[in-house]
Amino acid sequence: MKPKVHELLLPLLAGALFLLPLSGCDKSNGAKHYTFYEPIYTSRADALARINGNPTEGIDSAGKVYINGNYIFLSDVDKGIHVFDNTNPSHPVQVAFLSIPGNQDIVVRGNTLYADMYDALLAVDISDLSHVKVTRQLEHLFVMRAYVNGYGMPRDSVITGWTKKYSDTPPRNGSCYWCTLPGVDLVPMAFASSKSSGLAGSMAKIVLLKDHLYALAESHSLQIIDLDNADQPSAGPKIMAGFDLETVFPFQDKLFLGSSSGVYIYDVSSPDNPVAEGTFAHGRACDPVITDGDYAYVTLHSGGMCGGASNELNVLDVKDLKSPALVKAYTMSKPMGLSKDGDLLFVCDGPGVKVFRANNPGQLQYLKTIILSNAYDVIASNKHLLVTADEGIYQFDYSKQGMPLLSILPVAHHSKG
Repeated sequence: MKPKVHELLLPLLAGALFLLPLSGCDKSNGAKHYTFYEPIYTSRADALARINGNPTEGIDSAGKVYINGNYIFLSDVDKGIHVFDNTNPSHPVQVAFLSIPGNQDIVVRGNTLYADMYDALLAVDISDLSHVKVTRQLEHLFVMRAYVNGYGMPRDSVITGWTKKYSDTPPRNGSCYWCTLPGVDLVPMAFASSKSSGLAGSMAKIVLLKDHLYALAESHSLQIIDLDNADQPSAGPKIMAGFDLETVFPFQDKLFLGSSSGVYIYDVSSPDNPVAEGTFAHGRACDPVITDGDYAYVTLHSGGMCGGASNELNVLDVKDLKSPALVKAYTMSKPMGLSKDGDLLFVCDGPGVKVFRANNPGQLQYLKTIILSNAYDVIASNKHLLVTADEGIYQFDYSKQGMPLLSILPVAHHSKG
């Protein structure tokens, strides 16, 4: 399906809207002075040739996390993937860094890692983490990632850095999103907008289900990718799957798609032919979703690109997929990612991660809050809790009283302070 013209223009229009309100003004003489960043472009071939990065590379911006066996794969947003040996959760050891510009999502199946590089999907042989090899690149798969901060991605190049610029006039190309007030120095950040297979968090846009990847190609489409030949994935059908799609969560032979206006449920018993099962509409808000098969848990948070004013946790009865029904809405501060293991439900919200007893979804029992700064996403598995937050990646043991902290993988600018 070809993208519509308005879908291609949306990032440019969004960038243009940033120009006026974020410009700096020097009050001493009334003149406007702009500090902004322009992209550094590198050929795709050169970028991929440098994929084996420094294993001791620090974390700049902790993004999505993927667990595979004893390994943690952490996306350093738009920079690459850190790999940690987590055999001892109290002392994880970084063993590799994969330099992948534009990376935000991660999936691992066997010895192959799948990761986005802006608008492309890479298949990477990780059988030797010291010397990984790119085995396939599916270019121009993710339409909306072809633009960053209003700047387009040339066909054979990717953005690998940013150059600081000063001017008395705003940039003609891209946006002034990174314009600063006089005396203020900001650095570019990414748009926030991850055994034979592993476990992703609730904010994932690419997931593995059996022998297929399912990826949000853009805000309305679900791209199917065939993994029959694991190191040579092939792009399959792309279907119109909903509106304003944000996240995708796999469960058995079902996909739950979270959008800024509701939840879309698909049956993928026939992997190349998803069949719409049911939908649940809610007020406009950003919306990750998870399910345990009987109930779905949806967080709505206001602000950002999603709009809306709702901040709540919705519990849905999904035993009848064709008619999802709201069980109860719980008021939250500004919830983000969430995860569930057995009767324990973990929700990133407010000052950290809220923990609930969920044996009765209609009457969740609040247990405690793990205090962290801006917790973003969470994975609960095998009694270990992984949380992505401002300062880095935290691991907790929730099999023990008090859920003690096991380890921290710090973000570089926090570890220096």
